[in-house]
Amino acid sequence: MRKIDKGDPMPSFSEFVSRNHPTKWEDAKEVSRTWREYILMYEQHQLSGYTEEPLRLDDSHIDHFRKQSLFNTLVFDWSNFIVDQKNDTYGARYKDNIVKTKADNEKLINPATEDAAKFFKYEINGKIDIADGLSENDKMRALFTINAFNLNESSLVERRKVILNIIMDSYNDLTDEMVLEALAAEGFTSVVEQLLKERNQEEKAL
Repeated sequence: MRKIDKGDPMPSFSEFVSRNHPTKWEDAKEVSRTWREYILMYEQHQLSGYTEEPLRLDDSHIDHFRKQSLFNTLVFDWSNFIVDQKNDTYGARYKDNIVKTKADNEKLINPATEDAAKFFKYEINGKIDIADGLSENDKMRALFTINAFNLNESSLVERRKVILNIIMDSYNDLTDEMVLEALAAEGFTSVVEQLLKERNQEEKAL
């Protein structure tokens, strides 16, 4: 999970809300695909806002980070929109079955407002873990977020592991820029960046 640079709402969104005063997400069924495409392309760079896996438009949906059933005044708040895959085993849909109260929702790390990457680290086996040096409250939030989105689901772990192994086994002589470019389509950017940072630190220590 990494920081999403949420910008101003696209004009068609603002115009729709101003003109129609919608109250239910179903009111936007005919137009929300355009918003999703914009968020995915320009704010999330074709990656899931929660898992960082690559996303195709037709396999994605807009998630309300703060659940509609708990925060009904934020149903049409652009900053509350995060695009994720349509998947029941991890990510947004899994989260919606775990988060039951407003207090639960507020414990989650919010990638739209927080530097999410600082809360997590990736192990060589592909698992996501709690970053070192966090306060007790931040440790609790990081662990709750990992569990709420099921970020250590087996297929996610395996895909991270494959990327890590590729870098260590085949890309060891490439520059950081070359590695990032070569793996751009594979997603999981935070995993790649962490390993490159560790590699650079080891080289400086020699």
